[in-house]
Amino acid sequence: MSAPRPDAYAALLGIDVTGNGGGRATARVRVSEDHLNPHGTAHGSFLFSLAGVALAAAANDDEHSGVVSAVHIDYLSPARAGDDLVATAEVAERMPKEDLFVVRVCRGEEVVARAGGRANRRKR
Repeated sequence: MSAPRPDAYAALLGIDVTGNGGGRATARVRVSEDHLNPHGTAHGSFLFSLAGVALAAAANDDEHSGVVSAVHIDYLSPARAGDDLVATAEVAERMPKEDLFVVRVCRGEEVVARAGGRANRRKR
């Protein structure tokens, strides 16, 4: 199998993914007007996408190919245009054929959303 391909969806949303490897990844984005819901806060699906991009990057690296099979997210605080958000995903538990991940979406030190996800794991 080949190395992971660039994430076109992340690029479309303006999300920059760094540090993927070893079951960990970080995704960064600045919330724009295009990311807002009618209430003027970051759309829940945008925050879900940011967390999902970090999770997918953490599940896929030079050694492993993973497919996310489940995600649960809790929205804890609204984000607004101009906010710089960082989603960090890391393996919480390795099982024989899949990994369980924790993802935190933060604005500075404040956790905006928290997600748990699961991805299958196989050698590349």
